[in-house]
Amino acid sequence: MYDLLAISQIRFDVGTRETPHHLAMTNPQKALLIFLNIALASAVWALAKDRDEDEFESFEDELLALSQVSEQITVSQLSLKTFRCQEKISIVETDSKTKSTQRHEFSHPYIVSRKPDRRVNEKLIFSESRPAPPEGNTPGWAPFPLIEQPFTGRWTEAFSFENRLANDFKKRPPETIDGRSCLVFAFETVPEITETKFSLLGQVVKLRQRGRVWIDAKSHQLVRLTARQTKLPKGCKSYEYQIDFRPQALFGRSMALPSRTELKVELKDKALAVLQEYSKFEEM
Repeated sequence: MYDLLAISQIRFDVGTRETPHHLAMTNPQKALLIFLNIALASAVWALAKDRDEDEFESFEDELLALSQVSEQITVSQLSLKTFRCQEKISIVETDSKTKSTQRHEFSHPYIVSRKPDRRVNEKLIFSESRPAPPEGNTPGWAPFPLIEQPFTGRWTEAFSFENRLANDFKKRPPETIDGRSCLVFAFETVPEITETKFSLLGQVVKLRQRGRVWIDAKSHQLVRLTARQTKLPKGCKSYEYQIDFRPQALFGRSMALPSRTELKVELKDKALAVLQEYSKFEEM
C-alpha cells in the first residue's frame, strides 16, 4: 500500500523513470488505448452521420410531398370542366361591445365554369358563381367576407414552385384527420422573397401568412390548409381561415376539392365567423 504522499507523487509522474514499473504503461498498452479511443470516436461519428443523413433524406422525401401536391393540383385544374354543387353559407356576427349575436344562413346552387380555349399567362380561366342574394329586407351574404373562388382561387397556387420558395416550410409531427394519416408542414411567408399583394376586406395588403398544411401520407392529396394573415388592413384585428378537402370523383379522376371552409375575422366593432360547406357535386 502506498501512502497519500506516494500516491500524489505517482499521479504527477506516471510514465517517468521514477514511476514503479508495475504502474507505468507499456508502449503496447498506450497503442491499444489510443486505438480504442480512435475506434470509439469513429463509431460515434458514424452513428451521428448516419442519423443526420437518415433524417435529412426522410425530410427530403417528405418535402417531395409538397411537389406532388402541386402536380396533383395542376392535373386537377386541367381536368376540371364545368360542374355544380350545393353551397351552404352560415354566418355568425358578434357585436364586440354587447356580445349579442346574429345568425344568417343561405343555401343555393354553386357553379364553377371553365371558359373554353382562353388562357392568360398560360393559365386556365374559371368563373365561380352563386345566384344573386335574395331580395327583401335581409342584406344577404353580400356585406360579409367570404372565401371567394374556393375551387379555383388563390389556394391553388399555394404549392407552386415560386410559392414554395416564398414560404419557409418546416416538418411537424404527423397527425390523423378523419382516419387519414397525414404529413404536416408549418409554413410562413418569407418577406424578403415575395412582394405578392392581394385585396383583403377592400384594401390591398402584402401577402404575409403563417399556417399549416396537412397532406394524406398515401395519396399525397390535400386534407387541410389553415393560415393566418399577419399583415392586416386598417380596422382589422385578425384574419384566419381553414379549408378542408375531400376526394371527389369528377371528370374521370379523383381530385381533392374543398368541402368546407371556415373564415374568422375580427374587426373593431364586431367579429365574424363564416362557414361555407359544399356537397352534391355534379358534372354539367
